[in-house]
Amino acid sequence: MPEPESLTPKRRELLDRFAAHLEFDVGLSPGTVRLYSADAERFLTFLGGFSEIADPLPENVDRSLVAGYLARRRDTGAGRRTLARTASGLRRFFRFARTRGILGTEPDVRVLEKVRSRRLPRALPEDGLLRSLEGLAATGVAPRDRAILELLYGSGLRVSEAAALRLRDLDAYTRSVRVQGKGGRERIVPITESALEALEESFRERGVTAGDGPHGRLPVFVNRRGASLGVRQMRRVVSAHLPRSGERGGSSPHALRHSFATHLLDHGADLRAVQELLGHAQLATTAIYTHVTKSRLRKAYDRAHPRAGEVKEKQ
Repeated sequence: MPEPESLTPKRRELLDRFAAHLEFDVGLSPGTVRLYSADAERFLTFLGGFSEIADPLPENVDRSLVAGYLARRRDTGAGRRTLARTASGLRRFFRFARTRGILGTEPDVRVLEKVRSRRLPRALPEDGLLRSLEGLAATGVAPRDRAILELLYGSGLRVSEAAALRLRDLDAYTRSVRVQGKGGRERIVPITESALEALEESFRERGVTAGDGPHGRLPVFVNRRGASLGVRQMRRVVSAHLPRSGERGGSSPHALRHSFATHLLDHGADLRAVQELLGHAQLATTAIYTHVTKSRLRKAYDRAHPRAGEVKEKQ
């Protein structure tokens, strides 16, 4: 059936209220708000194809209606991960509508297909990554670009977090940076000496100083015109200066963040400490995000379990 080109005023108002709720009441990141709002908008547009459906929503949304919508999304090319995210967005939308008195009950939103575990980039080999970073200055890479690479790997920041940094967020004395993470959660993360040196060199070139001084509100990373450097531009910086490993995400900001966490764990860091450094609300997220190799687990077992070495001793 044909779908209308635009939402009714009541549905548009409901969608705007939902987006404001996600941003200000729940505190989700702008990217997540956009995704969940888009999921709700597609569903409301889908409802527009049924002339008998109440505006903005019927008091009770039938489960078969939601299943039909998800089936249409699948038929038009949505993958399993997209369907799972869509279901999550619709659950939030229906919960919001119920608490606002628009829905009487929340429909059961299910994705019957099993969703594969999140695909993560492999951690970059530690030796090769360190050689690449150490060679940046020798090859004449600009201090700003060196600072981006050093900060993403040395502090494990999301690229969106690095792009949002202001000079007041940096503390050269304690060698740390204040980061505004997902959901508005703030954390303090250490900075490596190499990252701080590159940052300070780039600040000298701009004629600014870090800290809560006269330049405090200025962005940490800027383009040639002095405007804040965006996420897309930062990704280009990483791709330009890191060798492609041929592996998934091998020269991306996310690969640097993943390498940060994996290398910390490989050197014995506590999982909860890594969780705090990464800014994860749940420890389970960190456990999924970080790739623990079988060889590292085997070494930890052989080193720590009191009976692990019995076979070798008997031989």
